[in-house]
Amino acid sequence: MSTPLPALVADDAAVARTAVVRALKGRGASCVEASSAATAKGIDPGAIACALLDLDLGDGTGVDVARTLLSRRSDLPIAFFSAGAPNDVLEQAKALARVFHKPDELDDALAWVMQHVAP
Repeated sequence: MSTPLPALVADDAAVARTAVVRALKGRGASCVEASSAATAKGIDPGAIACALLDLDLGDGTGVDVARTLLSRRSDLPIAFFSAGAPNDVLEQAKALARVFHKPDELDDALAWVMQHVAP
Protein backbone atom coordinates (compact mmCIF):
# COMPACT_ATOMS: atom_id res chain seq x y z
CA MET A 1 0.00 0.00 0.00
CA SER A 2 1.46 3.33 -1.00
CA THR A 3 1.55 6.39 1.19
CA PRO A 4 -0.76 9.18 -0.03
CA LEU A 5 0.98 12.23 -1.42
CA PRO A 6 0.83 15.43 0.65
CA ALA A 7 -1.14 18.55 -0.19
CA LEU A 8 0.69 21.78 -0.92
CA VAL A 9 -0.63 24.65 1.20
CA ALA A 10 0.79 28.01 0.08
CA ASP A 11 -0.03 31.15 2.06
CA ASP A 12 2.24 34.03 3.02
CA ALA A 13 0.24 34.59 6.23
CA ALA A 14 1.75 32.19 8.77
CA VAL A 15 -1.36 32.17 10.96
CA ALA A 16 -3.66 31.23 8.08
CA ARG A 17 -1.24 28.65 6.65
CA THR A 18 -0.70 27.05 10.05
CA ALA A 19 -4.44 26.90 10.74
CA VAL A 20 -5.15 25.17 7.41
CA VAL A 21 -2.26 22.73 7.81
CA ARG A 22 -3.26 21.93 11.40
CA ALA A 23 -6.86 21.28 10.29
CA LEU A 24 -5.73 19.04 7.44
CA LYS A 25 -3.33 17.09 9.64
CA GLY A 26 -6.16 16.65 12.13
CA ARG A 27 -8.10 14.97 9.33
CA GLY A 28 -5.17 12.67 8.55
CA ALA A 29 -3.60 14.51 5.60
CA SER A 30 0.07 15.29 5.24
CA CYS A 31 1.08 18.71 3.97
CA VAL A 32 3.93 20.58 2.35
CA GLU A 33 3.95 24.27 3.25
CA ALA A 34 5.08 27.26 1.23
CA SER A 35 5.17 30.83 2.54
CA SER A 36 5.87 32.51 -0.79
CA ALA A 37 5.22 32.19 -4.51
CA ALA A 38 8.90 31.47 -5.09
CA THR A 39 8.89 28.57 -2.63
CA ALA A 40 5.63 27.16 -3.99
CA LYS A 41 6.91 27.32 -7.58
CA GLY A 42 9.92 25.24 -6.50
CA ILE A 43 7.76 22.34 -5.30
CA ASP A 44 7.85 19.22 -7.49
CA PRO A 45 4.23 18.88 -8.67
CA GLY A 46 4.77 15.14 -9.06
CA ALA A 47 5.38 14.89 -5.32
CA ILE A 48 2.04 16.41 -4.22
CA ALA A 49 -1.57 15.28 -4.49
CA CYS A 50 -3.04 18.77 -4.89
CA ALA A 51 -2.36 22.43 -4.19
CA LEU A 52 -4.37 24.92 -2.14
CA LEU A 53 -2.99 28.35 -2.96
CA ASP A 54 -3.61 31.78 -1.50
CA LEU A 55 -4.11 34.33 -4.26
CA ASP A 56 -1.85 36.96 -2.68
CA LEU A 57 1.49 35.38 -1.77
CA GLY A 58 3.42 38.59 -1.23
CA ASP A 59 6.02 37.95 -3.91
CA GLY A 60 3.52 36.83 -6.53
CA THR A 61 0.05 35.44 -7.02
CA GLY A 62 -1.41 32.00 -6.58
CA VAL A 63 -2.36 32.21 -10.25
CA ASP A 64 1.34 32.49 -11.19
CA VAL A 65 2.13 29.51 -8.97
CA ALA A 66 -0.72 27.49 -10.45
CA ARG A 67 0.44 28.18 -13.99
CA THR A 68 3.99 27.14 -13.10
CA LEU A 69 2.87 23.91 -11.43
CA LEU A 70 0.40 23.10 -14.23
CA SER A 71 3.10 23.64 -16.86
CA ARG A 72 4.98 20.76 -15.22
CA ARG A 73 1.94 18.59 -14.39
CA SER A 74 -1.21 19.49 -16.30
CA ASP A 75 -3.50 17.20 -14.27
CA LEU A 76 -2.55 18.60 -10.85
CA PRO A 77 -5.70 19.46 -8.86
CA ILE A 78 -5.49 23.11 -7.78
CA ALA A 79 -7.80 25.34 -5.78
CA PHE A 80 -7.42 28.83 -4.40
CA PHE A 81 -8.21 30.03 -0.88
CA SER A 82 -8.30 33.79 -0.49
CA ALA A 83 -9.72 36.57 1.63
CA GLY A 84 -9.65 38.91 -1.33
CA ALA A 85 -7.72 39.75 -4.43
CA PRO A 86 -7.87 42.33 -7.19
CA ASN A 87 -10.69 41.57 -9.64
CA ASP A 88 -8.30 40.73 -12.48
CA VAL A 89 -6.44 38.16 -10.34
CA LEU A 90 -9.72 36.73 -9.06
CA GLU A 91 -11.04 36.31 -12.62
CA GLN A 92 -7.79 34.62 -13.71
CA ALA A 93 -8.05 32.28 -10.72
CA LYS A 94 -11.68 31.39 -11.46
CA ALA A 95 -10.69 30.57 -15.05
CA LEU A 96 -8.12 28.06 -13.75
CA ALA A 97 -9.70 26.45 -10.72
CA ARG A 98 -12.15 26.59 -7.83
CA VAL A 99 -11.85 29.61 -5.53
CA PHE A 100 -12.74 29.24 -1.84
CA HIS A 101 -13.23 32.38 0.24
CA LYS A 102 -11.50 32.86 3.61
CA PRO A 103 -12.67 32.23 6.24
CA ASP A 104 -16.27 31.38 5.28
CA GLU A 105 -15.46 28.41 3.05
CA LEU A 106 -12.71 26.85 5.16
CA ASP A 107 -14.62 23.59 5.65
CA ASP A 108 -15.31 23.36 1.90
CA ALA A 109 -11.63 23.98 1.11
CA LEU A 110 -10.54 21.33 3.60
CA ALA A 111 -13.05 18.83 2.17
CA TRP A 112 -11.74 19.57 -1.34
CA VAL A 113 -8.16 18.83 -0.24
CA MET A 114 -9.22 15.64 1.53
CA GLN A 115 -10.85 14.35 -1.68
CA HIS A 116 -7.46 14.56 -3.37
CA VAL A 117 -5.18 13.23 -0.61
CA ALA A 118 -7.28 10.25 0.41
CA PRO A 119 -5.66 6.94 -0.54
